[in-house]
Amino acid sequence: MNDPLHRYHQLLDEVAAAMAPLLARHRAAMQCGPGCTDCCQALSLLAIEARVITVAYQALPPETQAAVRSRARETGEQCPFLLDGLCAIYPARPLLCRTHGLAIGYVDEDREAIEVSACPRNFAADFPLAAGDLLLLDPFNARLAAVNQEFVTAMGMPAATRVEMADIILPRTST
Repeated sequence: MNDPLHRYHQLLDEVAAAMAPLLARHRAAMQCGPGCTDCCQALSLLAIEARVITVAYQALPPETQAAVRSRARETGEQCPFLLDGLCAIYPARPLLCRTHGLAIGYVDEDREAIEVSACPRNFAADFPLAAGDLLLLDPFNARLAAVNQEFVTAMGMPAATRVEMADIILPRTST
C-alpha cells in the first residue's frame, strides 16, 4: 500500500522518531503537557490533514462531537477540538500540532541562516540552543506538501485546497 494517506502516516511516524531524542534531551525544560493550550489555535489545514481529522471527528462519540460543535460555534482563534484543555482528536492532530513545544528550525534562504521558533514556556530567549537542539521541519514540510499534492490530485481537488478546522465540524451548506 503506497497511497498518499499511507505515506502521510509514514511521514508522521518519521517526525515522531526525529522528535524523540529532542524531547528526551530537553525533558527538564519542557513545560508542555495536558492542559497547556497556548499553541492550540484554529488552523487552515492541507486537504490530506483535513481528511484524517474528518475521519477522527466522525469516529468520536456523539456527545463529544456535540461538545466540539458547540466549541466551533463559540470559539474564535482557539482550536475547536480543544475540550477541557485537551485535544479531542489528539491521535489525528496535524503535523504542526505534533511539533508544538520543541525548538523548531527553519531555513531563511534570504539571510542564509536558520531561524528558530521556540515556545517561551520551554525555551527562554537566553536558553542556549545549538543546531542539534532543533527540529528542522523544512524537509518534513516539503514531503508533506508533496504527499498533499498527490492526495488532492487523486481526489480531483484544486491544488491550493485548504480547509478551516471549523468547516470540518460545521460544514457550510450551499444555498
